Parts: sequence; structure tokens; C-alpha cells
Amino acid sequence: MKKILKFVNKTVFKRDKAFLFFFIIVCLFSRLNSDFFLIDILGQLGFQIIVIGILLFFILLIYKKFWMSMSCILICLLLTIDILLSCSQCNAFLEDKSLSYNKIRLITFNTNSNIQLKNFDNLLELILFEKPDIVHLQEVSQRMEDKIKSLQSSFPYSIGLNKPRGHYDSIILSRHPLINNKLNDIHSIITSLKLNESELNIIAVHLFLGTQTDFNMAKKQMNYVKTLISDTNKNFILMGDLNMTPSSKRFTNFLKEANLYTYISYKQPTFTWPTFLPDFFGIQIDHVLFSKNFKLINKKTVNNLGSDHRLLIVDLAYGDGQNTN
Repeated sequence: MKKILKFVNKTVFKRDKAFLFFFIIVCLFSRLNSDFFLIDILGQLGFQIIVIGILLFFILLIYKKFWMSMSCILICLLLTIDILLSCSQCNAFLEDKSLSYNKIRLITFNTNSNIQLKNFDNLLELILFEKPDIVHLQEVSQRMEDKIKSLQSSFPYSIGLNKPRGHYDSIILSRHPLINNKLNDIHSIITSLKLNESELNIIAVHLFLGTQTDFNMAKKQMNYVKTLISDTNKNFILMGDLNMTPSSKRFTNFLKEANLYTYISYKQPTFTWPTFLPDFFGIQIDHVLFSKNFKLINKKTVNNLGSDHRLLIVDLAYGDGQNTN
């Protein structure tokens, strides 16, 4: 036993080795799809962990810890490869621009209920300028409701207005008639619309986050969404603040289990949170996910609207493409 303790003390608990050992443990935990809230948080921060690992690599190199620095950068490389390869359903991008498809534009935005009225006016102007088909707003305070109603001439159809709302409830605005509308007790909206002869099913949700109890509720919300998308022949769009990032196993497993797709570009990332940090330090927790009948045409974020989230705008193509040449 003494020999074991002596070995552990030499290999782990010296300061520089302790840092590397701790980094390895964090990396391993970050690749788990854990039911424990704090471990799940590590999974959402995969790329931030890689950045920390690269900084640790240079620190160890400066202090001439060559083998430890090489071990650190190797771990970063393996973690990067695992993250990049784990999301097989994150590449649904419309490659052939010569084909003509039906299109839908969507906006999802967590306003953060503390947003100032001036910023909310800017938000409404932006919505009118971008001309989306569907707008999904989350964490809307009661005092903003009258301002939202000013959009009714452009968005005559809505769900969630004139109703008491909790922190995780939503509002949907639409240019097109909405059918089969449902509001449920797990803070999601289910609706459908007919667009270009196709029926599109929209699910808007804000997943819980903050405590272990919230995390358990988020898993219930995710399971409910998976039951809704049991018919893979239908056109489904899931949108909202999902409080999980593409680097997490929870996200990639959810895509596979729900048979949903998205497009993630690490060359042109669309980080949506938090706004008080530069884009490249952020994470994407606001998403538009969709069934296999869709492809992403374009997506972008908009900052400086007074929330801790960036507004996300997504253009999707659907239907059978026809050659325009």
C-alpha cells in the first residue's frame, strides 16, 4: 500500500502532473452522456476544454515539461476528433444551388425577460426586415405582449399570446395559418402549417437548465419530443433554446434517437450564447433541427438586441428539387 501511495504521489499529485491529471479526467467526463447535471455541463463545453488544453500545452512547454506537453496536445487532438466525428447528422446542408426548392425562414430568440423596451423595438424592426415565416420567442415578459401585438398585420397567426406564461414558455408568430395547435405542461408548443402544398410540423421548446431537478425535466421534454417525431415520413422542425451544444453526447444522441438533422460549421460557427463574450468564445445552445426532408440553406445570428442570447435566423429548403438550368 505504501508503494502505491508513493507512486500516486509522484505521478499525480505534483503540481504540474496534477493539472494534467485533472485535465484528463475533465476530458473523459465531457464525453459521457451522463444523468448527472454537472458532468453534462462539461459535455456542453467540449471546445472550451480543448482551448484550455492548448493553453496548458504551451504552459507545460514553457516550463520544459516536454513529455507532459506532448501528452496534453495528444489528448486535445483525440478530443477534437471525437467531437467532430460524433455528430453524423450535423451535415444537412443544401449543396446543389442549381436546384429550386420550397423554402421556409425561421427565427428563434430567447429574449431574456430583462430585455429593455428600446431593444425590444429593435427586435421588432429586425423581424419585419428579415420577413421570416415563423418567429419563436422565449422568456417574453408580460409587458412586451402589447408590442408583439403590433406585428399582427404581418404575422396574423400566433400561439401563446394573451396567456399566462412561465419562464420556460414560448410564443409563436406566423405569416401562415396554424393548425392542430397544442400547448402542454412541459413548456412546448406543437403546431402545423400548410406551405407550398406541404404540411410542416413545428415543435417549439425551451429546455430546462440550472439544477439537477431542471436537468431531469429537460430529459422529460426531450423524451416527449422523441415520441412526437415517431412518424419519420412527416416534415418536422424543432426550434428553440435547447441548452445543449453540438459538442455534447446528449445533443448527438438526441439527434440520432429523434431522427433529426442540422448543419454545424466550425469554419463559420453560429454561437448564440453568451453575448457578453466574443463570438469565438461562445457556444451554440439555440437551434433549429429538422427531419430528413429538409436541408439548411443558410443560418446567421444577430447580436446587440439586449439579451444574453443572439437571435438565430435559419433558412431551410424542402421538397423535391427541380433543376433551374
